[in-house]
Amino acid sequence: MQSGYEICLYRPELLSEIVMLLNDFWGGNYDDNVSYFQWKYHDNPYSDRALGIVALHKDRIVGFRGYFASKWHIPEQDRRFLILGPGDTYVDPEHRMAGLSVKMGGRAMEEFESGYQVFFNTSASVKSLPGYLRMGFIPLANKTFLKRYNIVNLFFKKYLFTEKKRAEASEGRIKFGAFNDIIVSESPRPEEMSSVISERKADGNMIKLFQDEKFFRWRFNNKKNKYIFYYFKKENIIKGYVVILVSDNNWNGFIVDYAENCDGALKNILRYIIQKNHVDILTILNVSLNESFYESLKDIGFRADNLMAKREIKKHGIFPFLIRPVKSRITGEDWFIKGLDIRAIRNWNIKWICHDAL
Repeated sequence: MQSGYEICLYRPELLSEIVMLLNDFWGGNYDDNVSYFQWKYHDNPYSDRALGIVALHKDRIVGFRGYFASKWHIPEQDRRFLILGPGDTYVDPEHRMAGLSVKMGGRAMEEFESGYQVFFNTSASVKSLPGYLRMGFIPLANKTFLKRYNIVNLFFKKYLFTEKKRAEASEGRIKFGAFNDIIVSESPRPEEMSSVISERKADGNMIKLFQDEKFFRWRFNNKKNKYIFYYFKKENIIKGYVVILVSDNNWNGFIVDYAENCDGALKNILRYIIQKNHVDILTILNVSLNESFYESLKDIGFRADNLMAKREIKKHGIFPFLIRPVKSRITGEDWFIKGLDIRAIRNWNIKWICHDAL
């Protein structure tokens, strides 16, 4: 107990009150947010319990910090380990400026260090970044993006189309089914997607997200988001896939996950999406892209320096991925996993699916 506050572990009986607290933070309605909390924390296959820290004041919940578990590996060393993504941090406005976010983070370091190796934050913002830095997190890499769009189409839809016309233009725009060597679906194919991952070419001794069937069966059950799955087949075998998070009216399409085990699969999928005009803006994280894929993206019009990318940077700023060992007291050795320095982005392979909020 500190200054009238109690910092404790999350318990399932607190779920309802915590979701009520988070409603302002998450938006939407209570039932949807209960479902989201259940999927993200209780159904997570990489923890044996929902992981979170709660701040209480006079037996009332006034703060929460959730921890999103994921499995990572170093394929060349057959080494697997668990990482925690700190996010969903919210404090009742009446109890801010009391250091509760940092206190909850400190309690998490004590509670979770025996089972987890690294904190990996993907959602730092202008408000949360100073607190993370005070807790000993360090920047791993800036979150920058490549974008591809048709400026003429955007202008007509945004400024000359009414909202009704924009909705009509997007209705039925994405056709599902098999189209020659491309399959478009609303559903993941866990077995085939994990097969693409396991059979892809090795690209160095790096820390990567572990994506097996169990991962794919769980990861895209987030009902808050709309995903479109694209598969490239060759001789009736899936050789590559792209998963896009799609916004309302198909205005934005964010490439959250992708893999191929034959050259050209990803480029063929992306060309199809662009040709069919499935979304108005395509975005991909510009971190950990290998040289070949980066060049393919440039060939089909993705840029980091176009007008929209510059505008978003000016409006929202650039924030880093943050990391820290899951330890109360850090030694030099804690920054290494099997000889790989976790502070060096060259030792990581990161896609946007690693984000805790997807």
